[in-house]
Amino acid sequence: MRIALISPDYLPVPPVKYGGIERVVSTLAEELAGRGHDVILYAPIGSRTKARLMPYLHQGSDMWQIPGFVKLTLPKGVDIIHDHTQLSVVGRRRLAVPTVCTIHNPLTNPVEHAVYLSKRHLELFGQKQGYTDYVYNGLDPDEYQFSEEKGDYLLYIGAILPYKGVHHAVEAAERTKHKLKIAGPIYDQDYFHKEIAAKIALNPNIQYVGEVGGQTRQDLIKHARCLMFPTLVEEPFGLVMIEAFACGTPVLALPNGSVPEVMSGFPELICSSVDQMVHMLLHEALPEPAELRRYVHRRFTTSLMTDRYLDIYEKVIQSKQTSG
Repeated sequence: MRIALISPDYLPVPPVKYGGIERVVSTLAEELAGRGHDVILYAPIGSRTKARLMPYLHQGSDMWQIPGFVKLTLPKGVDIIHDHTQLSVVGRRRLAVPTVCTIHNPLTNPVEHAVYLSKRHLELFGQKQGYTDYVYNGLDPDEYQFSEEKGDYLLYIGAILPYKGVHHAVEAAERTKHKLKIAGPIYDQDYFHKEIAAKIALNPNIQYVGEVGGQTRQDLIKHARCLMFPTLVEEPFGLVMIEAFACGTPVLALPNGSVPEVMSGFPELICSSVDQMVHMLLHEALPEPAELRRYVHRRFTTSLMTDRYLDIYEKVIQSKQTSG
């Protein structure tokens, strides 16, 4: 197939540090190209791929510039467009080429062919509109360093926002007297200073290490005693959970959004409250690292994700041909 993948225009593919969507787009592009498909990747300048890169000419200031740019530059013979932008800006344009839109946020975008990231995500935001497809995010386990050796710290890695529940990770660390490392971009300065920085100032065991990438990110994840995922919202997927598992690191999570699906193999790690997180950290044995990595191999690989998307591409193309 000739496939055009549309990434958001904010971060390069793959991302240098934070950027879950871009990480998924990158791994999908590399897998499709590796299988012999002709892949055109629309992404910001500075992106790296073995697909054909079509770099945006603007600098992430207005995602509504993307569809016009795609329409002007789309090579002839493209069989399918796969839109990964947060608002499905290309899918909304209803171009002549069949377009699949992966919905990466808790949204309902008015497009023809929407794909959600989990069964729960689909049920909440797509089912009433008649959408039927969901595809779990995948990763290449070989790109994640595995370690049996764990340090003495807990880890939160992700955006610093109230609905991500970072303050719950801080509370669990305080109550168990564990060290806690917090990594990620600060998207809410007021929240960070009131709820996080104020606690750091009083507790030397809690540390904000900034936004991380590369080997630093790998080291943080693979050596953490436990990754904390205290999300308070209907999280569509939560890529960092399977990244931690691939490194052999257990995850303690609150049961919101896709968490019960993604962590269905380890229900004991799904906590109903911070109290239960505290109990798990103090009194319960955590799964063996190798068991966590095997789980990712069985359920959340790039290969499995790509197989599912290829099935959806075929279905959408055939539907277009039949209706046309």
